Amino acid sequence: METSEFIVRWTARLVVFAYVLRLLYDLQIWPWPKIRSDRTNRIMRNVWIAAAFIYLIHIAAAFQFVHHWSHAAAYEHTAQQTARITGWHWGGGVWINYLIALWWPLDLLLICRKGIDKLPRWYVRIMHASLGFIIFNATVVFGPKWWIVLGLILLVYLAVMRLRQSHNKDQI
Repeated sequence: METSEFIVRWTARLVVFAYVLRLLYDLQIWPWPKIRSDRTNRIMRNVWIAAAFIYLIHIAAAFQFVHHWSHAAAYEHTAQQTARITGWHWGGGVWINYLIALWWPLDLLLICRKGIDKLPRWYVRIMHASLGFIIFNATVVFGPKWWIVLGLILLVYLAVMRLRQSHNKDQI
């Protein structure tokens, strides 16, 4: 694997890993304790800040090494990959990446101002719905097949943990 391909792939993987950690944090599922502390909040804030920078590096690396700084090439590449999976030749996902690249630094300002554990629930839900949807689609379209298996394992784990949480609340 070339260095350029390595950078593009592993920056994407690190962002997905950080997103999963954030999802577990916000759902208060392992490894984050039920009771938040300044330490766990600080760790997650730093993970989220690192993820934002890694995401920006991923976009820059993809444009440098894959698309040669051409929006048209990025759009066409995305459209071809999307058509391969869905049959729909659409490259609009590249615009979604642009939006995330603008939104994430603004999100960091909000987190640094308010605190990662003090964001409104509606905002956190919209963030997870949006990023989760995008990460799922990017994983299916651009990721290796084994990512689908990991995604399914994560979904089953999240469902089981949410059921356990609701079961424990019912017993209290």
